[in-house]
Amino acid sequence: MQQGLSRVPIIRLWNLLLVPVQGELTDAHAEQLRHDVLNEIHVAGSEGLVLDVTGLWMMDSHLCAVLTRLAQAAGLMGTNTVVCGISADIAMTIQSMGLELRGIRTALTLEEALRGFGITGPTDAGASPNPFDPPPTAVGATDGRNPGP
Repeated sequence: MQQGLSRVPIIRLWNLLLVPVQGELTDAHAEQLRHDVLNEIHVAGSEGLVLDVTGLWMMDSHLCAVLTRLAQAAGLMGTNTVVCGISADIAMTIQSMGLELRGIRTALTLEEALRGFGITGPTDAGASPNPFDPPPTAVGATDGRNPGP
């Protein structure tokens, strides 16, 4: 039962997979994640994979290798990978250990990673209006409470 609680969610987002990695990821969980993500890519035919490591507490050489192998395998399946949310501490650790994330594109934020796949938010230029906002009122129209002049 504990194994089910520690699984990392794999979220389908149109033609992408979003994988939010949080907390501490053990070697066994990292390998399970790699297996599960590649299986989901095969099933869903995803064009992109976003690994969001914003909530990750640490990244060691093994996890770097797992992420690199995952990105390379996803690439062989026709799926581009972006890792986003690398904190300053993790970036300095990766750099000081001489580790590399070969072949992996990175983005500072999740929003930047999604924009890289052509997905834009409501504040981006040309975005459609929020469907939950009330419709605009025509010039000179009233709402019935103020009959106007």
